[in-house]
Amino acid sequence: MSVRPFFARLIKAFLAFVLCAAGLAALTLTSADTAQACNPCECENDRRHNCMGGQFYAVYTKGTPTGCLFEVYSIAPNGTGHRQLRFTERDLARFPAKAQNYLVATGRDKRFALYRLASGEWQVNAGPDEENKVYVTIIRDCPASAVREEVFIIGK
Repeated sequence: MSVRPFFARLIKAFLAFVLCAAGLAALTLTSADTAQACNPCECENDRRHNCMGGQFYAVYTKGTPTGCLFEVYSIAPNGTGHRQLRFTERDLARFPAKAQNYLVATGRDKRFALYRLASGEWQVNAGPDEENKVYVTIIRDCPASAVREEVFIIGK
């Protein structure tokens, strides 16, 4: 008679284990299947410099055999990127730092602008987006050796 309660407890423990394992597997599979995107600053395959506004635009600098390439892309709601600005190192050299900040170029749709700052850094303004936010990415050097970001809402 003492064997019967032992097996009953063993079966209950086994069933509890199976249910917990099934629940854990369901959680693991669900989270892996639904994870479609990641924060640009945490994505291994995305080398953009901006974290803020990652769903709206992307700023890249990369070394090339002939120097450096500086690019700014807008990102459509469906995730498609459209190049707004592109400069080679040779292009950038035509815009030296001056006593005051100045506009270098605007993007194709006029929501993106590249400035040369008196500090010698490059500043990308992106926006406003659908929430009226303007994102600012400030980059030292090409390829980037340091990056700062800001965001502000127009009218506030």
